[in-house]
Amino acid sequence: MTVESDVQAVASQTRLGAADRLQPVFLLAAIGIGLAIGRLAPAAATIAANAVSAGVFVLIALVLLNVNPRNVAATFARKRFLAAAIMLNFAVNPVMAWVLGGMFLADEPDLRIGLILFLVTPCIGWYLIFTEIAGGDTELGVGLLGVNVILQILLLPVYLALFVGAAGTVDIATILRSIALYLVLPAVAAAAIRGWWAHQGRSASVEQERLRLSACKTATLAVVIVSMFASQSDAIFDDLDAVGRLVAPMVSFFVLAYCIAVTAARRLGLPHDQTALLVFTTSSRNSEASLAIAATAFVSPLVGLTVALGPVIELPLLVIMTRLLRRRAS
Repeated sequence: MTVESDVQAVASQTRLGAADRLQPVFLLAAIGIGLAIGRLAPAAATIAANAVSAGVFVLIALVLLNVNPRNVAATFARKRFLAAAIMLNFAVNPVMAWVLGGMFLADEPDLRIGLILFLVTPCIGWYLIFTEIAGGDTELGVGLLGVNVILQILLLPVYLALFVGAAGTVDIATILRSIALYLVLPAVAAAAIRGWWAHQGRSASVEQERLRLSACKTATLAVVIVSMFASQSDAIFDDLDAVGRLVAPMVSFFVLAYCIAVTAARRLGLPHDQTALLVFTTSSRNSEASLAIAATAFVSPLVGLTVALGPVIELPLLVIMTRLLRRRAS
């Protein structure tokens, strides 16, 4: 390597470090911009809601450009990680959701039901995005998704019966549609791009660096956050009392989920990439599935409102978690 290339490499690392430091500020500013747009331009809410789905699709496709499908199957050999992820997602988190609902919303049964419904459904999309931002193992994350989906479908009726007191209806079609939209189709698009690069004799990592796809991911995530908060601004401002009641139990959940995941990873001796994945697979929630269940299985609109407000509280906390994890790794 020449002296000039050494200088360029150092300069590149400096730029990346500055970008990493500014990213949380950039993303948190997107929240304020989204709320302002939703409040000042209500007509933009519908457009913003559509932009969320499109943006998440693009984000996951960009994330999956780094995933080699040949390595996904091998992830199931990481038994300690898988055992920890399953235990936290499907045993610890549901109990924690039930306890927090009883502590903070005992006199608000509809909000309590919505809280529990939102918190017992592991995410099938967001966790891959934030795992990559935090330097986590996205290949292992893709392999984990199948386990999460199967257990979610099997256990949701049990959670609803035990913690909510109603069997409810698990909308399997909605979950499968979300998987197709937020995993299968982005994976096909990413594989097609990787295949085209390989056919052209180009390296995927070099092409991503040349196209500055890391910056594209951050910009796309900012657009998604702006769109989400713009589309939910009416729900936030029209029922500030409900929002206020939900902040404490939801923030408590995400703080506890983060601390428990990091502690479990430390006890198991997991490396940083698996620690980051464990944090986000056990903290990110599946708002699409829980919204569908709220709309079909419960009469009170407060149940649906709680689930709709969940990502509004969740997103800034996920951004903060990426910062904390990156600091731990440095």
